[in-house]
Amino acid sequence: MAKTAKVSYSPETRRIEIVVPRGSKSGDLTHMLRNVLGPNGIARLPRGCSSCTSGDHLLIREELAETINVELG
Repeated sequence: MAKTAKVSYSPETRRIEIVVPRGSKSGDLTHMLRNVLGPNGIARLPRGCSSCTSGDHLLIREELAETINVELG
């Protein structure tokens, strides 16, 4: 089964966040980043040109094991 990373961008915090699957090894990170930073990954995000987003923060984290939904209304 193929692993899938979640990639998001926040213009407010100027942060690119990459969430890798739980249990990913640091040795796999090079291969994952090659795919995420390539033309089929981060380039698809609506974040402007690479010069405009130069200096934005990059956060790479592992998917959380336990999550819950909390009603805010």
